Amino acid sequence: MNTKLTLRMDESLIAAAKDYAAAQGCSLSRMVANYFAALGEKATDRTLNAKTSASAASGNHWEQELGPFTRSILGIAKPTDGSPMPTEDDYYRYLEEKHNPK
Repeated sequence: MNTKLTLRMDESLIAAAKDYAAAQGCSLSRMVANYFAALGEKATDRTLNAKTSASAASGNHWEQELGPFTRSILGIAKPTDGSPMPTEDDYYRYLEEKHNPK
């Protein structure tokens, strides 16, 4: 069953997001739903990886469950200078430094 979700954000952000979704050939609702689904699948995948051996959890089956747009943007932010991909811990470290300057 689909249920309505209300998000409150800046009008210019909403307009930009709608334009982006239209350019990708999908609705903003579908784009947000795909994103939320990806978050849930990644969380499930992380839990499975923690509970199973590396060989059993090596597949990326969650990617097949994503919508076409979300799948198309996976890896879009990979570094091009040869540096390693940032990890989730790197992101949290960045946020800590950003919001708690010394």
